[in-house]
Amino acid sequence: MKNINFELLYSSSITEGINSLKDFHIWFTQKKELGKFEVDLAPLKSLKDWSMDSFSGTYGHKSGKFFSVNGLDVKREVNGDFQHWTQLIINQSEQGILGLLAKRIDGIIHVLVQAKMEPGNINFIQVSPTVQSTRSNYTKVHGGKSTKFIEYFIGKSTGTVIFNQLRSEQGSRYYRKRNQNIVILLEDNHHIPEDKNYFWLTLGQLRELHKTPNLVHLDCRSIIGGMPFSIPPENDGPIEISIGNKTIITSLHCNDSDSSNSQRELMSWFTQEKMKNIKHTKLVSINEAKNWSYDGNSIKHEDGKFFDLIGVNVHSPGREVTSWSQPLIQCADGGIVGLIAQVHDGVLHFLINARFEAGFIDTVELAATVQFTPRNYKVNSSNQMPHFIKFFENDSRNEIIVDTLLSNEGGRFFKSQNRHIIVKIPNSKKIVVPENYAWMTLSQIHSFGSMELSLNVELRSLIFCLPFSSNK
Repeated sequence: MKNINFELLYSSSITEGINSLKDFHIWFTQKKELGKFEVDLAPLKSLKDWSMDSFSGTYGHKSGKFFSVNGLDVKREVNGDFQHWTQLIINQSEQGILGLLAKRIDGIIHVLVQAKMEPGNINFIQVSPTVQSTRSNYTKVHGGKSTKFIEYFIGKSTGTVIFNQLRSEQGSRYYRKRNQNIVILLEDNHHIPEDKNYFWLTLGQLRELHKTPNLVHLDCRSIIGGMPFSIPPENDGPIEISIGNKTIITSLHCNDSDSSNSQRELMSWFTQEKMKNIKHTKLVSINEAKNWSYDGNSIKHEDGKFFDLIGVNVHSPGREVTSWSQPLIQCADGGIVGLIAQVHDGVLHFLINARFEAGFIDTVELAATVQFTPRNYKVNSSNQMPHFIKFFENDSRNEIIVDTLLSNEGGRFFKSQNRHIIVKIPNSKKIVVPENYAWMTLSQIHSFGSMELSLNVELRSLIFCLPFSSNK
């Protein structure tokens, strides 16, 4: 095999492939115009095959599959300080597959994406991975059609695995949830039959689409964001490195001597952050979740914060099952996922937070500088405002690298979007870094991306947006 790291970087730097972005937008517009979808709000008590279990106090499906909604009792200790709270949580123990097929076309790696409808998607259809399926779906618990291309991701077809990792979902919404994120590179002469619902893009084209609000599905961003393809400085690839965004690629193409912190120091810091956060969690009934209530129509927090659990009835002719009912999470509006960037000794660094979330398998994962919803911190809130939020207010001294609106996953979340923003602050600006934050180069972030349970999904989503191509 060729040097796959250089090939991935080259594909990430190219915004013209076998198809142009103009071709893509024509295709995608046609898919939206042809779509006939209906999503109607409905009381939770009316959803077919879903109900509140009076014995366990959980809301779930009669099959026991898919997912359930529970209460979660959380106890956290950090440096002798204790916190105790309860909340709602999605309990989905099965692991789904988020898979991309890749292939060299005219010598450049392309990935196969699909236009997929999900009931909670803003605009209904978004650009999704080749396969995006829970185990319940691809084993046809619902009794519907087979998942197209699933055979490549369950060992029943050929291809070379270039990335395969169990990655976490939102730790504030899911309980110990992971999905398989996998990319399979097909042989150059392997034939994939044309399908009107699928489209080939370079990685650079796919990344470029983040600029269109709510177009690229979270599962695409989860796979590609932070997928490790660091380029060691001693291994020059002049063509690949010269054509792209010099600032971003230099941050990827560096070693410890170019960094504010060595990889060894960062590993020690990350481990220490895990150790100092002591967590005890227990699934409980929804009735035991303080300040949350179920009235037959929805489940809400009494202050209107965080999120509601609502119900929908869905009709989608193109899906494996054409009609169904399900609950969805409706998040409080105005979420922000933000990353501070700054040049240190000529190399771009990013300010990373070791963030605790109750639903993580571990205690903390690496996260963006800020990840919050302002509405949850307003009047009479016991929550302290996060560090560094002032850097994401309008300031002409800062350079905006990324600023876009991107959605949460529409199979579990209803029209939920977060502002994704990366700001580059002046070199002269001095920042006092709290102990649960650290500066990292992109190379170091990618190195952590090679380890499971390291980069949280919101950070992966932001890293996906970084402009590798020279046309910002």
